[in-house]
Amino acid sequence: MSELVKRHGRKKPYTYIGIRRVGCVRCGNKATNQWQICADNSLYRPVCTACDIAINKLVLKFMRDPEWKEKIRVYKAQAEE
Repeated sequence: MSELVKRHGRKKPYTYIGIRRVGCVRCGNKATNQWQICADNSLYRPVCTACDIAINKLVLKFMRDPEWKEKIRVYKAQAEE
C-alpha cells in the first residue's frame, strides 16, 4: 500500500457526497462505497468500486457460496452502470 493513502475511517456512515471526497483506504482511488468490519472497531472505511468488488468476491468465496461467480458477475455489472 502506498504511504500516501490516508487511513480514513469514522463511526458514522459517510453520506453520498462525503464518501466521494475521500480516497479508498486500500489503493487511494476515489471512494464510491464503504465497508464496516467489527474487528476494525466498526469504523466505516471508504473503498473504490474495484476494491469493493474484490472484498465482496473474497467474502463470498470465504463463505463458500456456491453461486459466488454469478453473484459477483451481477454485482460487477450493476457497479459499472
